[in-house]
Amino acid sequence: MRNRLRNVLIAVFVVVSVGAVAVAVAVAAEPKYSHVKFAPASLPSLHPAKHHLRSTKEVSMCGPEGCFSQPLDYHVILRSGEGVQCSKRSNRSIEVRSRRHSEEQCEEIFGLTKDQNEQPLFYTNAEGTKSSNYDVSDNPDFSSLLQVGSSFFSLVQFEYPRPGVMYLTRLHQDEQGQLSPVSSEMVDWSHQGGLWIPCAGSLSPWNTHIGGEEYEPDAKYFSALYYPNDTMICGSSFGVCTSIECAEDTISSTMWNQCSELTNAYSFAKYLAGSNGPQYPEHVDGIEELREIINPYDYGYAFEVAVGEDGSYNANKWYAVGRRSNELAYILPDERTMYLSDDGTNVVFHMFIADEPKDFSSGTLYAAKFNQETDGSKGGTFGIEWIDLGRATSEEIEEAAKTLKFHDLFEIAKPEVHFSEGKARVRCPEQFDSVNQGTAGVECLKVKEGMDLVASRLESRRYSAMKGATTEFTKLEGLTYDPHRNQMYAAVSDIKNGMEDNMSAGSPEVKYDIGGDNDIRVKYNKCGCVYTLKLDEDNHVTKMAPLLCGDSESGLDDKNYCNINSVSNPDNVAFLDDLDTLLIAEDTRNHENNVLWSYNVDTGEKDRIFIAPLGAEVTSPYFYRLGNYSYIMAVAQHPYEHNHWLFDTSSSGKAGHVGYIGPIQL
Repeated sequence: MRNRLRNVLIAVFVVVSVGAVAVAVAVAAEPKYSHVKFAPASLPSLHPAKHHLRSTKEVSMCGPEGCFSQPLDYHVILRSGEGVQCSKRSNRSIEVRSRRHSEEQCEEIFGLTKDQNEQPLFYTNAEGTKSSNYDVSDNPDFSSLLQVGSSFFSLVQFEYPRPGVMYLTRLHQDEQGQLSPVSSEMVDWSHQGGLWIPCAGSLSPWNTHIGGEEYEPDAKYFSALYYPNDTMICGSSFGVCTSIECAEDTISSTMWNQCSELTNAYSFAKYLAGSNGPQYPEHVDGIEELREIINPYDYGYAFEVAVGEDGSYNANKWYAVGRRSNELAYILPDERTMYLSDDGTNVVFHMFIADEPKDFSSGTLYAAKFNQETDGSKGGTFGIEWIDLGRATSEEIEEAAKTLKFHDLFEIAKPEVHFSEGKARVRCPEQFDSVNQGTAGVECLKVKEGMDLVASRLESRRYSAMKGATTEFTKLEGLTYDPHRNQMYAAVSDIKNGMEDNMSAGSPEVKYDIGGDNDIRVKYNKCGCVYTLKLDEDNHVTKMAPLLCGDSESGLDDKNYCNINSVSNPDNVAFLDDLDTLLIAEDTRNHENNVLWSYNVDTGEKDRIFIAPLGAEVTSPYFYRLGNYSYIMAVAQHPYEHNHWLFDTSSSGKAGHVGYIGPIQL
């Protein structure tokens, strides 16, 4: 593949200024407390106990006035499906509800999915038929805590089922710091087509909720020019033959729930209710009709929700920041620099620099080029360069998203795979670039004239690959910032596929690297790693090195396939500024119970501080200060997923838990 690396920003360790605007330089500050130690939560050994949450019961630390300890416990704010009073504000949602109920009877179901008209949606069975049961999500993900003036709120994202939903809940804080729900409502995203799989998130330096839409729909499959029917779409992921002995073409199922390329879109369609009500899969007649319902370029963006003291809110997607499978968007203290992780297969790492502080509706997007510096036996160390993808505004990109299709942005050609000395190589026609990104596999693409800027935002991962960026990560997950060391941390949940050297899970396989640059060549680790990201004076990440990796070779048993005393498949991470502690949350099937770990960056000491029920993922680790108290948020998502113990007599139920460890007085 020819060298396409251009417009590269190489980070240097100098202080610079542009005109009269000085570049913000992070200044390390000493943590408020030292020698922080959480009492470990004991790992359950007897089966009945594995059904229930458990957490740390004490934290000890040393501060300016000496050393002390505080009792702790885990407190549930709400569980999925619980009833809570409706928010009593004069807005569109309460007007809809007040036609059905009196104010005294108004009750919200926490996690209930609704359509764009705020009408309840129902569970969809395998045939695509609406059932009689409300579709209540047991998948709470990022859950923020906000203090606005004298008011307290929580914003909770529910990432599954489709559509995704978000609930704004007003909270009461008592004299002991305990939080309880007062009222709640679903956040209205109908002005931007709804919310697509909202996953992890963060808090902005100016106290707003930052989230992102994960696993964006592939707009290529919505092009009637390139993919006119379901038969051409279903089963086409990684569809280019990369083996000398190719199997004969097989016909994949076009059933809505068996066509992986379109399943999420079929599920989401019911949100966009037409005059005849929600469009459940049984009512959607293939891709031809699905194209009329869904615009894929409405989804895949980072977003912000700002809440007012009276409970009003402003929710908007940042189109200028680009489109990807957003795991987490994190804004640095300079209020202009954002890093964006991309969750999935063969994904990219992005940086966005806003034109103005606190305003991410315009700015410049950059994509990372990774240069491996070690053999990769222990996770790999990398130098990082940044490729400039251009400046854009949300206004111009949102307008383009409403009118343009994939075939307006790109020409495509069929890759030719040639085999020489047992190795597969790709050839594209002249003026076409070969890329390997997402689950599409190898592609030959050419940007149409005048479409570079729009392609950089509506197809950010594809365009990044065409410009020479690295698109080889597997499940690039959570990000967080450590102000004391001026560095970031990133979780990579699974070290495999494109991160290996023409391998998949340790076995020979070229389909994830063919057609790309094969920048990352590390050893397979099914347990994942947490990496340190070094920042320079300009707040640009310049180096990535492993901080902590899971262990698949020792400490195993018949229910735990990664070392029980170390991390397994780290998902989200959060740094506790005052306590100088890193939190690491697991999303794993390699530990019987998922764990939230506290980790000392200097000593490597780690402790379990929260243990989720069987089948539950730990999400939303974060540290908040509300009034005189602080809280460590911890959420248990989808208990009993893929787990047959749901109906055991000790079961604690499928409802997700949204709660906190605390309160802590600092």
